[in-house]
Parts: sequence; structure tokens; C-alpha cells
Amino acid sequence: MKKLAFLLSTILAGTTAFAQSEYDLNQPFGFCTQSSRTTNTPYNITGGGCYSYPVPAELEANTVVLTSTGADMKGTIQNAIKNNKVVILDGSKGDFIVSSNVGVTSSNKTIIGINNARICTQWHMTQEIKNALDAAGVPSMSTSGDGGTLPNGQYVSEEAEYNTRKIIMQLTGDNNEGYRNSGVLSLSGCQNIIIRNITFIGPGSVDVGGSDLISSTNGAKNIWVDHCAFQDGMDGNFDITQKADFHTVSWCTFSYSSNSYMHQNTNLIGSSDSEATGYLNTTFAFNWWGTGCKARMPMARVGKIHMLNNYYSTTTGGNCINPRKNSEFLIEGNYIDTGVKSFYSQSGATAVTWKNDNYIASGSTPDSKGATVTVPYAYTVVAAANVKDAVKTYAGATLKFEGGDTPVDPPSGTAGSIVWAFDTGADGQAANVQASITEGIQATSVTLGSDLAYDGKQTALGETKIQDRTTNFPSTAASDANAITFKVDMADGYQFLATDVSVTATRLGTDAGKIDISWTDAGGTTALCREETPSRDNGSPNVTTYPFDLQGKAVATETSCSLIINMYGVTTGYKKDSGGNPTTEINYKDYGFKDIVISGYLINTTTGIATPVTLAPVTSTEYYNLAGQRIYGNVQGLVIERQRTADGRVTTKKVIKR
Repeated sequence: MKKLAFLLSTILAGTTAFAQSEYDLNQPFGFCTQSSRTTNTPYNITGGGCYSYPVPAELEANTVVLTSTGADMKGTIQNAIKNNKVVILDGSKGDFIVSSNVGVTSSNKTIIGINNARICTQWHMTQEIKNALDAAGVPSMSTSGDGGTLPNGQYVSEEAEYNTRKIIMQLTGDNNEGYRNSGVLSLSGCQNIIIRNITFIGPGSVDVGGSDLISSTNGAKNIWVDHCAFQDGMDGNFDITQKADFHTVSWCTFSYSSNSYMHQNTNLIGSSDSEATGYLNTTFAFNWWGTGCKARMPMARVGKIHMLNNYYSTTTGGNCINPRKNSEFLIEGNYIDTGVKSFYSQSGATAVTWKNDNYIASGSTPDSKGATVTVPYAYTVVAAANVKDAVKTYAGATLKFEGGDTPVDPPSGTAGSIVWAFDTGADGQAANVQASITEGIQATSVTLGSDLAYDGKQTALGETKIQDRTTNFPSTAASDANAITFKVDMADGYQFLATDVSVTATRLGTDAGKIDISWTDAGGTTALCREETPSRDNGSPNVTTYPFDLQGKAVATETSCSLIINMYGVTTGYKKDSGGNPTTEINYKDYGFKDIVISGYLINTTTGIATPVTLAPVTSTEYYNLAGQRIYGNVQGLVIERQRTADGRVTTKKVIKR
């Protein structure tokens, strides 16, 4: 029976080939494949009948492919899940926007993302809201008492939540507080669900008792969430509560950006000490808790939790792995990186087994508690030393399915590169623009955020040093203040379509610090990497080069495009006053950068004046908003117009439609 189940799962997985870790089984495993927490009682989790792409021919009649309309798609996605076995979210036409949680109450469903599919909440935190919360002193308020009654009559027991909700109501005029439903998926009472290869973007965490990006409740069971990225959940990123059971969360990333404000508590298992026992059994394998995560990685009650080969790099976290009342934890083969603080705390757990094969960069293996914890399924533990690189490379919505990537229109322009050699140590070094594309490039520039400063040339490596001169505590996440922006401005009548970029960097005299790299053009911002730590020079030419392929990510742009490098967590050592506040920086640190390269195609969007040109007829016209999302129906305002002609030529330009 076990052999047959394995054979069936292999057939269901299909023959799709894509880049993945050698440790990735590419099939359900762990607790999602079980019906018992103690004995090996397999459950054949199939979702809607497949968990890869393209779907088998026999499932096509029960499959729907959705693309973004640029409007609220909550109802569309919810109906698609209800009425089909397999739902494919195709991100080629922009992000899917949802006004509130999409309810999933039907069983036997698969939801797969292709072409960088992202589901984003419609409401999001703004700087105005954060400024108002700061002005009211919300971060220093109590989270356990001193609440009050809101203008809508609701009583809130916690001071911080009460004031946060009151301020947002005042700023938005929304006394119904609909914004609190800013989540993406709510799984309730369903079984046999597979969710893969989707990025979930929330509004930013804030203490309002709001929604999670994904919540699994009310007895939902046998759920496999694989290769997904979770960012900025309002309450949590992915919470499992209320008798939900038999979940596997694998190859996923969890993080928070500067959009988040408070309550960066990412994964809650069991919502209270009164949770019914016997449920919430969950496997976390090959996941990454990174930028901005502060707590609950996970925090769990009641369930048996298997923490297998996960990676922790968050420098803002506390009590990362947090067993609580009636829980059992088996913790093995995990990699806890330098700078991760307070990685473990337990309170009331029944049993915790810490294996000696975990790698802990700063600290020692905590004591185990109670009887040895075991799980009923077979598995292999990967050596912790191999976990960091594997997870950083392959976790998240990284699957590129065969046939899933929308072909990129062949560029009709001239190839060329823009290079900042960054080898003199001078401020604001000019870029070298290849002669073939100079006519279309109006200007290039490099600017540093307010926390960064040039610090001359590193002679041994021939690169420019940039120093973190943060005036408060060292920054621990990407922000405008620690951004290095390499910008390209286009001349009138030209577009630039980037095909790839490359960054060379090194650490100078520090073991601390990380960089994020992103690309911004008319299609929005694309994260290329985050929390990378370049090689240290150690007195010899030892640098790290980061190359990125932008095919399918970059959009032809006629205004400006930018490569952005965020450099943070570098500065160490502060003098402090008697109150523990920083006064004087005593240890500035540098990173070195050189050979910043942006390559692509220059596209002439004019017909010329002296030379007659015969244009092929236009065969299709599409419109997109400035975020790169397709617009259907009535089109008004400033939009991006994309036309395809009979000869295959594609032109893109901004127009005003009335």
C-alpha cells in the first residue's frame, strides 16, 4: 500500500523539470501525508489531482487559469477555487489584488502560481499612518491592558491596539474597520489542499487584531504549502489554529519590509491555551525566517511540531522557536545564523527534543525536555551545514515550471551595457555607457541614502568603499536611508529593456552586515536577492559577484529605471548615555562595490523624420496601469499602452486616455 501511494504521488507530480535543490522531494511529505500523529497511517494528499504545471490533459476540464485584471479579484479567485479542482494563477499580467480574505471551504483543491504570481492585499499601511502612531507613542504602550471603547462602540482591552485602531479610523474615516480583513486566504473546514509557488504580500504588520496572510482554522487538515513567499502579514504570515491538523510548510520564506509597524509575529500554531489537544500537528521543513521577523517562528501550543532543516537569519527576532502549553517539538538539522538573538524559549511544553545536529552560530544547544519526541513518517535529515545555501537559493516562489513562463517578446532594439566601474574611490562616479546605446541614454547617476557615505578606494581590490554612518542604532532592514541607487534616465523617443544586471561586492573589516538587491522600472520593483552577505576581503582580492537574469521580470521603460542595493546591519559599537540610548558611533564599517553592470536593449520608439518608414498594421492593443497590471474595460488617465503589429514588433509608451 505504501509503495502504491508513493507511485501514485510520483505520477501526480508529473515530469516537469525545473531548477530545485537536490534535497527537494518535489512531492508532499511530512505531517500533510498522515492521518495520525503517533502511528504511520498515510493519507494520500493529491489536492485537485496534480501539484505541478502544466496539468495533465485529463484535468484540463477541471482547471482554470486566471490573470490579473488590475481590479479587486477576491470574488473571481474564490469562485474559481470553489468551481474547479485546479486553479493556476498566472502572474504575467500583474499582481492579483484582493480586498479581503478569499475563503477556501471546499476540499480537494490545488492552487499553483506561474510567471511570478503574487497576491497582494488592497489596503496597506502608509507613512501617514505610521507617523501618526509614532506621534501618539504607540510603540511604548501596553499590549496587555489599559484599553478603551472605540468610536464604533467596540471595546478593546489592550492599550496599543486600542490607540492604533482609533488613529487608523480617524485617518481613514472607516468606522467599520474593513481594513482589518486585509488577508489573502482563509482555509476553513477543508481537506486535501495544495498551495505552491505563490508570493503573498500583506499590508504591513500592525497591532489591530487583523487577518493573517493565510489562516488555517476550523479543522482544516492535510494541507501542503510549498515554495511560497510570505511578506508583511497584518497579524501573522501563516497561522494554524482551531483544530486544524496535519500541515506541511516547506521551502517557504517569511519576512517583513519597512511597510510593517508592530506585531511582526509570523507563525502562530494554536491561538490560546484552551486549544483542544490532539490537533495542530505540523511539519516545517527547509523554510527561511529572514528580514524583519520578530517572534513566532513558530510559537505553538498543543501540536506536535517537527522543525526540520530550516534556516534562521533574522537579526530582529526574539523567542524564535517557541514551544508553549501542551506542545511537543522535534528540532533537528536547522541552521541558526550569526546575529540571531534569543532563538529559543519554551513555556509549558509537554516535551521538546533538541538534536545535536542543529547548527547554532551564537550559543549552545538548549536542553531537551520530557520524553523523546518522534514523528510517524519517514524522512532524511540534511546536514545543517548544507541547509543555509540550499534554503537561500531555492526557498520561496522560485519554481519555474516547464511551459509556465510567458515568452518574452524578442527585443527589436540595439544591445548594450551601462557600467559603473566604481574603481576610483571618488564620490558619485559616472557610468560608462556603451557607444551603441548612448543616443538613447539621457543621464546616469548614483546616489546614497542618508545613512551612507563614500569612504575612498580599497587599493587591494580596486573598488569604492561605502560606509554605514547610521546616526541611531544600526539599521537591521532595507530602507531608503541605506539604499545605493544606480539610475538610468532615458532620452525622449527611447526605451530601455534590461536583460540582466550584475553587482560585485565585498565586506571590508567587518563580519557583520547584509545587502538586498532590487530592480525598478515601469513594471514596478522586483526583489532580486535579500539578506546576502558578500565574502570578506581578508587582505586579498576576495569578492562576491551577484548576477541576475531579468528575463520575464523587466519591462521596457521610457522614463527611468534603477538598480538598488540596500546595505544594512553593518555599523557596530555605540557609546550610550545613562538611559541606554546611543550617543556616539565608535565603529563605522565599510562595504566595497565595483563593476555594477546593467545590460539590455535600447529601443527607438520614433519613426524618424528624414527616412520614410512603412509601419505594419496594429494587430492588438493592451493597456496597463503604472504598476504594470493589465487594465480591462474602460481605460482612463495616465496608462501604459502596448501595441503589437503584424510583423511581430511590440511598442510600449505612456498615454493619457480620457
